[in-house]
Formats: sequence, C-alpha cells, structure tokens
Amino acid sequence: MTFRNVFLTSDNLQSLAETKPKTLLEPQYSSAYTSWREKNSDENRDALLRSISPIIDYHVGTVSGADRNYLTIQGKILAMRAMENYDPERASLATYLGSQLTPLRRHARQQMNILGIPERVMLASQQMEGAEVELEDRLGRLPTTDELADHMGMSVKQIERIRRTGHAQNTGAYATPTEEGDLMSPAVRRNIPQEYLHEFVFSALENDPISKFIYENDNGLHGRKVLSNQDLAKKLRLSTGAVSQRRKRILEIVNKAQDRI
Repeated sequence: MTFRNVFLTSDNLQSLAETKPKTLLEPQYSSAYTSWREKNSDENRDALLRSISPIIDYHVGTVSGADRNYLTIQGKILAMRAMENYDPERASLATYLGSQLTPLRRHARQQMNILGIPERVMLASQQMEGAEVELEDRLGRLPTTDELADHMGMSVKQIERIRRTGHAQNTGAYATPTEEGDLMSPAVRRNIPQEYLHEFVFSALENDPISKFIYENDNGLHGRKVLSNQDLAKKLRLSTGAVSQRRKRILEIVNKAQDRI
C-alpha cells in the first residue's frame, strides 16, 4: 500500500487562504468599464455610456408622461454620476444602475409640472446675492448656478425664477468667439430643443465649473444677466484669451450634441 503526501507546504496553505476577488459585473460591460476605470478620458467615457445605454433606455421606458428624450438625457447624467461609486464586488451593474435611476420619476414630475416660487421673491433675491458673494470669496470665481442652488438648498428652477424678476435674456444660439474672445454671429443654431442641448453640455462640463459658468453666461441661462467678454474674464479672473479657449471647447461639445441628440 502506498500513501500520498498529505502534508501541505506554506505556499500551498497561502494559496488556499487566498480567495479570488468576486465580481458581479456582467461580461458585456466589463471591457468598457475597465477601460474607463483605468483612464477616464472622453473616449472611454463615451464608450462606457454606449455600453450601458440599454440599461438607461429600459428604465426610461418604465416612466410614463414625460418626454422620452428629456428623460434619456437625465438618465445618462444620473448613470455616469453613479458609476463613480460602483463596486463590482457588491452588485451587478444592471442592478446597481436600476437603483440609481429611480430619480427619473422625479424628473418626469418636474417636467410635467410648472412650479411657482413663494411670494418672498425679493427676500430670496437678497439672500441669493449674499450667497453668491460668499461662494465667490470661497471659490475665487463666480459660482455656477447649480453650485449656488446647492449652497442655498434651492432648485436651479427657483434660482432662475428669482433672477428673472430683474432681468432675462436667452440668446437662443451659441456663438463662435474670435481669437480675442469677442462673440461673432452665431455659428451653431439649435435644431434640437434647448433643454436637451443644455443638459448634454452641462453633463460634459460636469468637472469644469468655469466652462459651465461661461456657457451659462453666453446663453443667459437660469435668468443670468449676460456679461461682456471683458467683464466675464474679470469676474472669472482669467484672461480674455483663456475664456476664448474654453469657448472653443464648449463649441465642440455643442456640435457633438447636435450629432447625438
């Protein structure tokens, strides 16, 4: 009778103790997700968004009443924000995004209802001006509208309505800047609903609040008073050339929006 060696070496024990990390990430999303995690470039971000679009489309389809294109834009924004916190070891991507896309119903209700602002508009206007000064001191630049809204605990729509009590201007087109930063005749006329264009651009500029502010200013969005190029550069503490360079990038995003939406 022969006996097999049943003694384990230290290497054997270590190998048994080590367990392979589990992943619940579905194979169809793995390549795009891995590439995006390794390098968060525009190309990899777009590839990931294309990969998870079926998930977004499914959940958009479960919401009735609101415009489907509007909800799709909101779904893409929600999904890409949620991807920052996704853990493949805790949930499948479809399950995780399904839970993160529940605010789509709230967005649908917001689109279908026009909400007014309480009568204390003048007081809110004064509070808003004070908050904007406070944020400017903290950030070293003027805040974007969503930064201001978060700081005040208001919605962007409420900020817009407060501003519109004093002034309102929406240019209806994004203009091409010269090398000096002055606006020339519009190069891109919107052939898509404005709210879809704005959502797309704001999503693309999620991590660039200065460019987002320039886009808000140039389009008079959220009731913002449009500043001249010189005043805008001064407020942002940039040169007019630096503002011009940012406008060029914004224009590229606008053109991309025209192709995709």
